[in-house]
Amino acid sequence: MKVGTVGLGAHLFLNIFVLRRVELVVPLCAPWRDFQEATIIVKGEAATVIGRVGSEFDERIVAAQEVEEALRPYVDLYDWLGAEISRVFGVEYKREARGLPLWLKSHVEFIDAVNAKWGRIVDKIGPFSVRRYVKKAYLPYIGHSLTLTYVAYPYPDAIIVAENKGRTMAIGSVVVEWGGVKVASAGIRTLSGALLLAQAAPELAPELGELKKILEEFVNRFYSISACR
Repeated sequence: MKVGTVGLGAHLFLNIFVLRRVELVVPLCAPWRDFQEATIIVKGEAATVIGRVGSEFDERIVAAQEVEEALRPYVDLYDWLGAEISRVFGVEYKREARGLPLWLKSHVEFIDAVNAKWGRIVDKIGPFSVRRYVKKAYLPYIGHSLTLTYVAYPYPDAIIVAENKGRTMAIGSVVVEWGGVKVASAGIRTLSGALLLAQAAPELAPELGELKKILEEFVNRFYSISACR
């Protein structure tokens, strides 16, 4: 299906958005139109729907507004997460209600604000090294992307590894190892990295302990609305 024509400003907005690899990924694990089980990926003004149609897999591009109703519970879920994270870090979170593209842009700006606040906190912790087993490793954010794939299907029996080599500024990354292989990583000064650290070493900072509780509730709320099991 062809996405409707948009103006030059929207095209520029979309191009910048895609270059930053910003997206919202939601596995519905349920039918959507003629898809038996769909995953929806929103990037800017467009959404890609992937899943099985009949005996084959199909991929279609539709306007973002066409998937808004199906994604509304998950947008609400991320709004809840944003509000809770804002409480921990003292960063304002405002829900953007003017459609999915602008909502996603606003949420990404919030992530940047939290990154800056968490970066200043972790800078003060000093050098540390972490290597911990976790029963399940959840990733609600990968960089600036919001992805529920690794909430619906977390990495089981994973190892989370982090090493901060900096003394006055945190330097390093947080890595998820699964089956002896590195499957995901995040900068140690980012929200993505903080959420991974919260699962492995919440004792490093009070904010991480709070994030761990928030993430656990986020997962519970996800399963209360999702068909994924």
